Amino acid sequence: ERLTIMFAFNKVLSALALTLVVGGAAASTQSLKFVDSNGDLALSTSYIDILGVQRGSNDYSTGALRFENAAGASFYAYCVELAQDHASSRRGFQTYTEGSFSSAETKLLQGLFATSFSSSLSGTEQAAFQTAVWEITHESAGNALNVASGQGAFFVKALSSGTGADNTAFVASVNGYLQAALGYAGPDLYTITKLSNGTYQDLLTV
Repeated sequence: ERLTIMFAFNKVLSALALTLVVGGAAASTQSLKFVDSNGDLALSTSYIDILGVQRGSNDYSTGALRFENAAGASFYAYCVELAQDHASSRRGFQTYTEGSFSSAETKLLQGLFATSFSSSLSGTEQAAFQTAVWEITHESAGNALNVASGQGAFFVKALSSGTGADNTAFVASVNGYLQAALGYAGPDLYTITKLSNGTYQDLLTV
């Protein structure tokens, strides 16, 4: 269960670009392989699945994921599908199809990246950033962006370790990212793409 946003490690970002073919033709695909995760903070979350059933993930190591493409370009990503896990590295390359998010989600994701992303985020901050992406892509329309326990369709139940104060601080950090995204009124700085796979979690790339 993870949301995914790509960041190139090297200067081959252009190799990650995907082209959506319009006019009835199929969207392009990309072969990607999961390498490892830098998630060092585990938490439990709750979400509503596509059937309207409240489900959850428990003690899930949360943070950025590292992938590589067929050209050997290595990049970080965040997961955008709570109902599935990523393919293990031993499963090799998997095929992902290019798509997009709703206009409301795209606007919030633009704001989230513009205001809060940095390559120097700590492990806890990466987990909070990932959680903010989940809230943006899983919260029901009309609900406030708030990951406190019991709030809305998606929320954080608790950190897997630490105190109640740690949990409160983490939730406040995520909500701070979300409020900054909501308040962003600047230009679009990123091209945001959704990569979908029927077996493994979908990815958010920028």
